[in-house]
Amino acid sequence: MKIYKIDALGCVSCIIMEERIKKLKDKFSFELEHYDYDYDKDIIEKYNIGKKMPVLIIFNNNIEIARTIGEKSEKELEDIIGDIK
Repeated sequence: MKIYKIDALGCVSCIIMEERIKKLKDKFSFELEHYDYDYDKDIIEKYNIGKKMPVLIIFNNNIEIARTIGEKSEKELEDIIGDIK
């Protein structure tokens, strides 16, 4: 499983989510790729990212299988990732 994390500098929700994602990465062991909304325009366009951050795109075998938008609790993220694993 691979997760693309798209966030923006100065985004409070993105900062809050950082620690939650680190905990989940340790628990579920997935590959994480980070992209910045202001600098990675090719990814932003390719995946049709809106203005609400952060965005997590979850892939399995290079196919997008889930997406979250905005701040999520650790439990919400754990449920989503746990269901996929």
